[in-house]
Amino acid sequence: FKHGVAYVERSGPADGPFELAFKRDEMNDILKSLAVWVAKGDARVGALSFDAPEDPEAALVSRRLHFEPGGALEGLVRALRGRRVVASDGHTKTEGEIVGYQNTDGGHEPAQRTLILRTLEGTLATLNLAAVKSLELVEASSRADLAFFLDRSRAATAEDRRVGRVDLTGTAEDLRISYVIPAPVWRVSYRVVAEPERTMLMAWGIVHNPSEEDLSDVDLTLTTGEPVSFVMDLYNPKLVQRTVVEETSRVAAAPKKFERARMAKMAMAAPSAAPMVMGGGVASRGFGGGLDEDTMDGAPTVAGRMADGIFSSAEGAAASADRGEFFEYRVLGKISLKRGGSAMVPLIASPLEARKERIWRDGAGDNPDLVVTFMNTTNAVLEEGPGVLYDDGIYSGEAMIPFSARGAEVKLAYAKDLAVRCGRRSKASLSTSGIRLGDQLLIEDQHREQRHELVAESFHGEEVEVIFEMPKIHGRSIDPSHTVPFEETTSYRRYSAKVPAHGRVELVVVERWSDSRHISYETMAAKDLERWMDGRFLDRVTYDMLGNVLVGWAKARALDTQCSRVEKGRDDAYGKQQKIGEQLAVLKDTGPEGSLRLRYVKELEREQDKVNHCDAEIARLRDEAERMRVRANGELADLTRRQAKPEPSAVSKIPTDD
Repeated sequence: FKHGVAYVERSGPADGPFELAFKRDEMNDILKSLAVWVAKGDARVGALSFDAPEDPEAALVSRRLHFEPGGALEGLVRALRGRRVVASDGHTKTEGEIVGYQNTDGGHEPAQRTLILRTLEGTLATLNLAAVKSLELVEASSRADLAFFLDRSRAATAEDRRVGRVDLTGTAEDLRISYVIPAPVWRVSYRVVAEPERTMLMAWGIVHNPSEEDLSDVDLTLTTGEPVSFVMDLYNPKLVQRTVVEETSRVAAAPKKFERARMAKMAMAAPSAAPMVMGGGVASRGFGGGLDEDTMDGAPTVAGRMADGIFSSAEGAAASADRGEFFEYRVLGKISLKRGGSAMVPLIASPLEARKERIWRDGAGDNPDLVVTFMNTTNAVLEEGPGVLYDDGIYSGEAMIPFSARGAEVKLAYAKDLAVRCGRRSKASLSTSGIRLGDQLLIEDQHREQRHELVAESFHGEEVEVIFEMPKIHGRSIDPSHTVPFEETTSYRRYSAKVPAHGRVELVVVERWSDSRHISYETMAAKDLERWMDGRFLDRVTYDMLGNVLVGWAKARALDTQCSRVEKGRDDAYGKQQKIGEQLAVLKDTGPEGSLRLRYVKELEREQDKVNHCDAEIARLRDEAERMRVRANGELADLTRRQAKPEPSAVSKIPTDD
């Protein structure tokens, strides 16, 4: 499947219990999906046992059965202290309980290893371990510990492999087992080859062996779609449930993709000539121009040999079919994959009718993209994948083939045409279409227009067709008196132009749309009123009333400015009074200081008179400004209640540049 799992089904005869090996990280999917049934025979399926998820080494340590390398015998004897054993040297058997193990330094001789037993008579016996040939475990618990030690040791040496044992009673002529395991997603790689008579599409599926064994002569089916699949930890004991959060994946930038046109027939102008078919003469040969006409005449091309060879060998390699909501490619031959190996298998080999286009999109450089366009007539769903394009047997470029249902149009941008240069110049204009008076704002209705000059210059020796793509912006319409699109996609409009050999061509596209501008009454200027009056968007009464309102607000603002100047004068007087007060505080009332004190007192009185005069003037100016505003606001309220809306009889254009 494309979403990271493989469904495996195995069948064959079976007699009695058997084992299956899996990777540790496959066990959750195995426990979730494993199914075993007898298709033919009298056998009965019992339980499925499997290795515990615990670390085998940790399990041995916890039971004191973990022995250091080279010390297995010594460690086992120590682990069996107090247990009954029968030791034999091949002639004599000694039965007793293990007391311990003694390692004696032999000096120049080898070290002496001694096993100490308490016999059934209660005496202590010492046995040279070098002479002991066998050690029989008498107690069942001892034998069980030894079996556990061997089982966990086997699991430890198996690394991440886990063994599942199926309890089967009897004989099955045909036993079936199915399960789901994690698997690398299969991917697809395409080849598109142009030859004189046809264009061929070939698809290869890239698969990997997800199992822990060699696969020989298996049936392989590659399936699209996305059935629900998830990972649930059934293998490890559940302690605490926690949410797993992963960082966002990042991918490299993809090649340029072009949208499919709408399926419905459009009532727009079509290109002036039919699109080119791949193969044929110079004007209609493959993707990139390829060989000259003289070279092609009378001789088989490299492309023909290439296409005939690779596609004849791949034809009939896979069968495609719908499977409910999914689409599958069933490889017809048997497949063999080594453990950890991968392979490419042929999926599709089909002829196509294709055409070459040059599509230029603003912002993508001066040169248009070379695009091959075809309908998916392969009777198969095309999965997304990279494709390599060949023209006349020569590598011409690469593209990403999108997911494409049967009958869908496919556009592949694979190269740049450096012999064609394109560009766009734009100029915008706006015009007022009406004025509306609101309670707080004046609304100026506008018509906007943007004129695009699309230019294409060709250095080819023959006429070529260039398609311009312009973004489709909601609310904008195309002026039918100029160039109109021959095709639309969800996001773009397309315009076609025939460029003569070593020539130049221009198209003019005009977009129009409505807009509005909201203007606060207090920010309006007299020149705005003059412009609207000249354009006959205001009648004389409305013009005069708005003029009076603007004059009233202007006078109020002038009074506010004058009031600010008076307030500044009052603040200066306050500052002088403060300084005089500081001087008076240190002067005496008699002598020369008394005379100076008297002058300061008179100056203080003059500053106080200024303050009093400023306060009165400030109050007067504020009152006058408020009266002006009240009068202007009242006139504006009367005017907005009237909702004067004269029909426009003229248009005033304001040019702007894009």
